Amino acid sequence: GRGLAREYLNKPEETEKRFTEDPFAPGERMYRTGDAVRWLPDGRIEYIGRIDQQVNIRGFRIELSEIEVQLAKLPGVQEAVVTDIEDASGNKALCGYVTSAERLDTESLAGQVAKTLPDYMVPAYWVQLDELPMTANGKVDKRALPQPDLKARTAEYKAPRTDIEQLLADIWQEVLGIGRIGISDNFFALGGDSIKGIQMASRLQQHGWKLEMKDLFQHPTIEQVSSYVQAADETTIDQGPVEGEVELTPIQRWFFERRFTNEHHWNQSVMLHALSGFDPELAGQALSKLIEHHDALRMVYKQDGERIVQYNRGLEDTAVYPEVIHLNQSGDELKAAILQESNRIQGSIDLAHGHLLKAAIFKTGQGDHLLIVIHHLVIDGVSWRILLEDFASGYLQAEKGESIVLPEKSHSFAEYAARLKAYAASKSFAKEIGYWEEIEKTVTAPLPKDMEADDKRMRHTKTAEFSLSKEETEQLTTKVHEAYNTEMNDILLTALGFAIKEWTGQDDILVALEGHGREDIIEGLNISRTVGWFTSQFPALIQMRHSDDMGYQIKQIKEDVRHIPNKGVGYGIYRYLTEEGKKHKQVKPEISFNYLGQFTEMSESGLFTRSQMPSGDPLSPETEKPNDLDIVGFIEDGALTMSIAYHSLEYKESTISNVAKSFKAYLLQLIDHCLTQDGDELTPSDLGDDDLTLEELDKLMEIF
Repeated sequence: GRGLAREYLNKPEETEKRFTEDPFAPGERMYRTGDAVRWLPDGRIEYIGRIDQQVNIRGFRIELSEIEVQLAKLPGVQEAVVTDIEDASGNKALCGYVTSAERLDTESLAGQVAKTLPDYMVPAYWVQLDELPMTANGKVDKRALPQPDLKARTAEYKAPRTDIEQLLADIWQEVLGIGRIGISDNFFALGGDSIKGIQMASRLQQHGWKLEMKDLFQHPTIEQVSSYVQAADETTIDQGPVEGEVELTPIQRWFFERRFTNEHHWNQSVMLHALSGFDPELAGQALSKLIEHHDALRMVYKQDGERIVQYNRGLEDTAVYPEVIHLNQSGDELKAAILQESNRIQGSIDLAHGHLLKAAIFKTGQGDHLLIVIHHLVIDGVSWRILLEDFASGYLQAEKGESIVLPEKSHSFAEYAARLKAYAASKSFAKEIGYWEEIEKTVTAPLPKDMEADDKRMRHTKTAEFSLSKEETEQLTTKVHEAYNTEMNDILLTALGFAIKEWTGQDDILVALEGHGREDIIEGLNISRTVGWFTSQFPALIQMRHSDDMGYQIKQIKEDVRHIPNKGVGYGIYRYLTEEGKKHKQVKPEISFNYLGQFTEMSESGLFTRSQMPSGDPLSPETEKPNDLDIVGFIEDGALTMSIAYHSLEYKESTISNVAKSFKAYLLQLIDHCLTQDGDELTPSDLGDDDLTLEELDKLMEIF
């Protein structure tokens, strides 16, 4: 009728969204009401609820009608409706509206409905009304529902009730840096992520308990997850020093396979600042304890014919003391002097003889700067968090004249490497091989170069970068993901795909992605406090064949990323530890992409902060650049920065600068697009269906 057709005249896109061909009357159209129904055996149609009643709370897809049905069954409740609201912290929460002839105890209602629904489906806010507001069509007018008292909920604090809940609350407060945490607070809503989850599990292990990461992700409140905490295995992990030959892991095999010029100078480093200064003797004691405690830091690498031998040395030579360098300069002269000395230290590591950790203290008029350099073969991002925490603890113990005692070890890097080799031959891993074999068959056109150059050295590397404002970054990390239930990588990779397609005209783009590599794939293996190089590298196909539809393109890339098995950790295992992988020609993406997350203070001890002084070249200027374009993103001081490192002998500055500008422009377009979406959209991964395609899901949704 006319009421339904209003506002659709001369708007073909909107008309297409809301109307479909009538299968019962050729040439006529039907209106998509958004109601979900089902046919009963006797031919009647039963109303189920609204399709647009599905919301996303804490990462869970929720049908509001399911909650309403359970609320209506409660004693004393006459009518019930549930909506999603924004709480005082800006997060989505559920609010239940009920009518009754008597005064209801909402806390009692929550307890009753919790018996039939999971915790994340229990409304956090409640409002009792005399009657529900209705529209002229006889439906509940949700826009007229009153806003609940958010302050009342914000002030509510559920204290721990058991020893385990108290232990979890204490550990969460330490890891998340929050003053008070109640048992109903959500780990991820408070700023937690997978790496902080690893830190949390590590501290829990020190108290004799263990928790699987998958349980934390599925039950992110202390109230929910406490029942999944188990006593740590009675079989204690050997705390003695590891010594002997150690299997090379996939990422280490990749490193030696590339035969980089000057393999000795391929490091990671941090520069710390202490306004009150560092005592060289105390710093040396703490660093020496790190080398003694974390076995991988004692590795050396020697050539045995065609084979590289990774050998874990014992405790015969663990002492390492920082070089002390006094500098009287200031301003740019000071920075230049520190850069020169830092480059010298970066280039001083010898893989065959060790140590693989070098340190120096720069004493200046504005406090001391401590440079710690470690060869990448034995360190990664998660390892740095462990080391810096242990260094601060060790330094403070030494300062008090105490013997340095560090938390117990988790399984050694040597144990991990051996178990990984066994896992490569297992039936469970064999299921992944087909996926990686298909990826290796991918053929994409090479990136267009401005010039050809045989010289691939790092010394010719330049960088183009852009940053978002704090407001844009906040939108990108929060509200943007409500539209399609996405994560940061989904949006960043989509923007990158648009930019690369605009530059090259290519629909298929192969990108090397990185992960922390500490996925829970080997039963009984605890590497939560293990230092080493665990990083996973794997190729991912970014398909831009739907670039004319921004929303669909986001969903496509999201689904492609979700279908990567075990977050990509298996590719290195397939490539270097299986016979199938060794036979096939390796695919080598020209672009690498790595989103590092948010940078925060490096120590909670108050001992040091991140230094702004230059730490030198982590990779030798004479070594080869691993990829043509290395794209890295991170958030610091609330703002996102994306950088593109490129070969200046192959690409003009203007070329990569234009790519960076395009990347930023598309990223801002994606932010605007997502913020203007009405409601959220399902994709197959939200339904837990690995076989359903986007096209098939769209057809199913059209039926309803």
